[in-house]
Amino acid sequence: MTPAVPMLRRVLRALPRPTFGPFAGHRARVLARRVAPAALQRLDGAGGWRLGDPFAGRGDTCVFAVHGRAGDGDGAGALLKAADSRQGRHQLDRQVAVLAALHADARLGPWARLLPRTLCAGEVDGVGFVVESRLPGTDPRGLPAADRGAVVPRALAAIGELAARTGAVAPVDAATLGRWVHAPAARVRAVVRGRHRAALDGLAAELDAGLAGRAVARGWTHGDYNRTNVLLVPAGAGTDDGPAVTGVVDWPEGEPDGLVGADAVTLLLFEEVLGGRELGPVLLDRLADPGPVDDAVGRLRDPVGGEALPARTLLLLGWLRHVGGNLADSTRYAANPVWMHRNVRTVLAGI
Repeated sequence: MTPAVPMLRRVLRALPRPTFGPFAGHRARVLARRVAPAALQRLDGAGGWRLGDPFAGRGDTCVFAVHGRAGDGDGAGALLKAADSRQGRHQLDRQVAVLAALHADARLGPWARLLPRTLCAGEVDGVGFVVESRLPGTDPRGLPAADRGAVVPRALAAIGELAARTGAVAPVDAATLGRWVHAPAARVRAVVRGRHRAALDGLAAELDAGLAGRAVARGWTHGDYNRTNVLLVPAGAGTDDGPAVTGVVDWPEGEPDGLVGADAVTLLLFEEVLGGRELGPVLLDRLADPGPVDDAVGRLRDPVGGEALPARTLLLLGWLRHVGGNLADSTRYAANPVWMHRNVRTVLAGI
C-alpha cells in the first residue's frame, strides 16, 4: 500500500456524509440488504415479501418499498425503514411511539384512517428497522398537473381537522418552553459561534418573552408537515371537486400538545423550499411578508380558540424547531458548511 492510500482514506472519512443524493442512496441500499430478509420474515413468518425500490430522503434513515406476498399481487404493500446511527434509530423509535399514541387517541375518530400502522420492528446486526403499512395515494409529485394547485388547501384542511379534534386552550408553561424553544436552541447553539451565537440567544429570549404564559391552542401536531408527507389521490379517484388526502406519514416529530398552527407554518415555508430555494432566505422573505402565514394559522386556530400569536413568533419558532430537529436527526447537517451557511447563519445574521 502506497503512503497516499491511507491519507486518501483519512480525507474521505473527514468529508461530511451527504444528506441526500446518489452516495446516500448507495449506503441506504447496503443497509436495506442487511436487514430486509429478517425484517420481512417477521411480517407473517412465511416469507414471500420482496424489497422494492428506495425512496429519496434525508437524514440517517433509509426507506424502501416492500411489495406484497407472492401469489397475492402487490397488495397494499408496506414500507421498510432502517437506520444504524444513534440519531436514525431514535427517529425510528419515536415514529413507533407516536403512531401508537395517535392510534390510541379516541378523539381522532375516522381521521385515524390517514395514519400508517407499525407492522413490526426490531434490530439486525446493529441496524434498527421498522416495517409500516403503506397507505394508498401518492405524494403530490405523482398527481396530474391540474390537481397540484389544490394540494396546499387540502393539506391544510386535513391537519386542521386533526387540530379541531384534539385541540384545547392551555397556557405555555416552563416545560413547554423547554420543548419548543430551549431544547432546539441548545442544538443550534452547539454548532454556532460569535455573533451568530449571540443572535441565537437573542432569538430564544424573544421567543420566551412572546410565548411564556400565553393561553394558546394546543393539540396533536405533526412537526414536519410538508407536501412530501401528505398522500393524495387525484380528482375522480377521491372526490369530484379535486384530489383527496389519503394519508399523513412520517411522524417522529409529532407531539400531542404542540402549537396549533405550527404545521401550517411549516407547510407554507416548505412549498418554496421544495421548489428549490433554501430555508434561510425563504424564512427572511416570509418575515417581511407574513400575511399568508397569518391567514393559514388563523384558519387552524379559530375552531379551537386561544390567543393569536404574532406571525414573527410563529415563523421564528418554526425555523428554530426545524433546524434543531435536523441537527438532532443526523450529524450530517452540522458537518455540511453549505447547509449551515444557507439555513442557519444566514437567518441569524438576517434577524
